[in-house]
Amino acid sequence: MSVTFTKDSKNLLLVHIKGTFTFEDLKGFQNSARAEIDRSGKVKLLILAEQFSGWGKEGDWGDLTFMYEHDAQIEKIAVVAEGKWKDQILMFVGAGKRHAVVEFFPDDGEENARDWLQRESE
Repeated sequence: MSVTFTKDSKNLLLVHIKGTFTFEDLKGFQNSARAEIDRSGKVKLLILAEQFSGWGKEGDWGDLTFMYEHDAQIEKIAVVAEGKWKDQILMFVGAGKRHAVVEFFPDDGEENARDWLQRESE
C-alpha cells in the first residue's frame, strides 16, 4: 500500500492512493490536512486512487470527528478512480452530506479534475 499526501499548489492537497486504503492511512491524511488547514485556512482535495483495491478492515471507520471539525474548511473534493469504485468512494467521502462539493472523475480524468477544482465554487 502506498499513500502520499502533498501540497500541490496554494490550497490544493493531493492524496495519492495506490492499493488498499487503511485506517492508518486515513489518520495520516487527516493529520496532514489538519496542519494545512491551520496554515492556509481553506483547502481543496484531489484524491487520485490508482490501482485502488478498497479499504482495510481494521479501525474505527465510523468516526466522523474530522469531518465535523473541519468540513467547513474543505471547499471542494475531486476524486479520480476507476468507475467501478464511484458509488463506494462517493459514499466514503460523504458526497451530498458535507459542505464541500464532491465530484468523481474516471481514472483518465485527472486533468479535468484539476480544471474543476480551480474553477470558482459551483
